[in-house]
Amino acid sequence: MTRSSLCCALVLLLGCAVAGADTTLHFIGQFGDKAVIRIDGRQRVLGVGETSREGVKLLSVDSDGAVIAYRGRKRTLGFAPTGVGTYRAARSAEVRISADGSGSFHAPGSINGQLVDFVVDTGATTVAMNEHVAGRLGIDFRYTGTPVSVTTASGVVGAYNLRLDSVRVGEIELRNVQATVVEGGYPLQVLLGMSFLSRVEMQRKGKLITLRKTH
Repeated sequence: MTRSSLCCALVLLLGCAVAGADTTLHFIGQFGDKAVIRIDGRQRVLGVGETSREGVKLLSVDSDGAVIAYRGRKRTLGFAPTGVGTYRAARSAEVRISADGSGSFHAPGSINGQLVDFVVDTGATTVAMNEHVAGRLGIDFRYTGTPVSVTTASGVVGAYNLRLDSVRVGEIELRNVQATVVEGGYPLQVLLGMSFLSRVEMQRKGKLITLRKTH
């Protein structure tokens, strides 16, 4: 798990597909110098110069698309026109989150039915919380979780990976969400990380983030 502030321009829209012999690539969106690419249904976040475990290397990215190298070929992935494809269903749940005075995006929600305040963090791999919050929520992380080590601002500390029965933000509720409980008081707030965000559509326009889940 890593911690970073939400990068400047985050655009998540429907992507067009480029199919190789047995691989389908979708450009989903761009934030800062990173691209979100769906590779055979698995969403990856790549920085420029990084290569996914499937062998897709990101060469460059901007708000219009991404340039990648894959299987010895250079390819350009761009956005498809809105509404094209089969990803958007007729009904959807939508949540709009406005930035506060510090530029952070806070949203009330719940974990396993217990109220929490989230801060949106695309730099967090999972939904993350400190051990005190986990205790308040009744999460027996030492019994149900898998011990790991994570790097925080205070150095390397112990943590536990586990699955949450439910995570809800507004009208959007996801089941079986991967989470991390960190020993001590870090993070100060519950991080709404990519284990939740990668399973919904997300779009940022200025000081507004929109999350959308299709049914």
